[in-house]
Amino acid sequence: MNSKAINIVWLKRDLRSQDHAPLLKAECAGIPYLIIYLLEPSRIEYPDTSQRHLQFVYHSISSLDKVLSEFNRRVELFYAEAIDVFNYLIKDFNIISVFSYQESGIKGSWERDKKIKQFCNSNKINWQESQRDGILRGIENRQGWNKKWHLKMHRPLIQNKYTITKETYLEHPFLMPS
Repeated sequence: MNSKAINIVWLKRDLRSQDHAPLLKAECAGIPYLIIYLLEPSRIEYPDTSQRHLQFVYHSISSLDKVLSEFNRRVELFYAEAIDVFNYLIKDFNIISVFSYQESGIKGSWERDKKIKQFCNSNKINWQESQRDGILRGIENRQGWNKKWHLKMHRPLIQNKYTITKETYLEHPFLMPS
């Protein structure tokens, strides 16, 4: 087993190169990191996913890759379920942390995230989910919600900066079908 220590930035819905907390956390951690996006067949087949949505994701990742290419980085695309990708990656890497945004959406994404949380806990991986918007997950009531929302929405924008990596791109079996 290759025990190379890495972090992973798991892109979900936020595909920006700026004002991106998970990318900032990965840069600040000081160890190599992969940026991944998962095209999950179960999510693609869900009724709220359209061809237009998938095209938007594809073009957004292409734009992000143009920014990242200057730093020898790119978004690694996987066509597979999240748990399969993480099980694959842990075979070759010592994953220290996963950085992502919290996702609020369909029940399927919530169930997937619970599986990944269990996977991370079982494998001693630190999963840091950043708050993406004004939604506060897991609150029992709205007491104090307004104050927390105000604090989040009025924070300064993150100015992401990237370092050049010497890492090579990842080869994996989870390629997108044509």
